[in-house]
Amino acid sequence: MARIKPEELEVGDNLEVVFIGGQKKYYTITGVDDIFYRDEHSALSAGSTESYTEISELDPPTGQLYWIGRIETESNVKIYLKQPAATNRWGTNKAPEGGMLISDSTPILAGRKISLWIAENYPPSVQLKNDTNVTITPVLYWIGKRFAVKELKETPSVYKTVKIGGITE
Repeated sequence: MARIKPEELEVGDNLEVVFIGGQKKYYTITGVDDIFYRDEHSALSAGSTESYTEISELDPPTGQLYWIGRIETESNVKIYLKQPAATNRWGTNKAPEGGMLISDSTPILAGRKISLWIAENYPPSVQLKNDTNVTITPVLYWIGKRFAVKELKETPSVYKTVKIGGITE
């Protein structure tokens, strides 16, 4: 199966969306726009870790799907992500929380490429860790696409499959 390139999806394309638990829904894309969301967090003191925080601004309304292709930061923090709230992302079965997105060796604003699909009621939750010796007020930049979609009653003959959340099998 060919890898989906969300940045190339356009109005009229059909999607099969696989939700946690295996439920599938089919949609036609009716509109596309860019997402450049600035997400400022509270000050994080030296050597501390923030609790997982749901990014509710990235919970799309009915009739929309979000795709995030990059997360950038100006701050020297480690970023961990869960989606949905109980499912770790970017780790392994043996080290589920080992999936760190940014580290102190990452150049400023050189975010890592990711592929994160977000549907209504499945927003990401992040945890930030400050390993430095100074207080930081972290800012994350979520960059991707916003798709207006219309649910289809029938399975279309041609579609591209996307999955909400991490591997669950």
